[in-house]
Amino acid sequence: MVVVGIVLLIFFALLLILYQQVDARSKIDGARRVDVIIVLGSAVWPGERASPSLYARTQHAIALYRAGYAPALILCGAVGEYPPSEAEAMRRIASSAGIPEDALFLDDASHSTEENLANAKALMAAHGWHSALVVSDPFHLLRAETIARDLGIEAYGSGASESPTYTAPRLHVWYTAREAMALVWYYTTRVVGEPGWLYSILKGRL
Repeated sequence: MVVVGIVLLIFFALLLILYQQVDARSKIDGARRVDVIIVLGSAVWPGERASPSLYARTQHAIALYRAGYAPALILCGAVGEYPPSEAEAMRRIASSAGIPEDALFLDDASHSTEENLANAKALMAAHGWHSALVVSDPFHLLRAETIARDLGIEAYGSGASESPTYTAPRLHVWYTAREAMALVWYYTTRVVGEPGWLYSILKGRL
């Protein structure tokens, strides 16, 4: 029992440290001029509506594009519980805002952060792009940057700070804690590999 207690204390101490790191990173905007902007997916709601998080991410990416940070956007995300794909929902918002269609590149086959970024990496390679701004909710930036850099992308995070999942205090705490746990999962699977049966359950949730 003593050993179990010590292990649990270490685990929760690690979570607390990661929570603080996730929260600290969320407060920094790493926006700079790059080759492309990668927008990570979030849910589509019934009636083909972008969720508030997805809408906020798209609007932030549009603002970065208009400010001249990059000449193109990669929009990521497959079909989730409701159609269309997250990438297509973002394309519609960006297109209606006047972003040229030839500046929009869709990855509509990815169901997780890792798949978002791996597919975006393939699109970048096909166009000779090397650096990217990764747009997501601010609490997601630390993990997204970590995964992107592990994939070989020169990545800088820029958070959609107007997203309700970040501005609402209760959601802010919940999603920051969730990201700390997701980082534990990510770091662990880098060492011991991914248990296929568990990944099939978590796919699309991280």
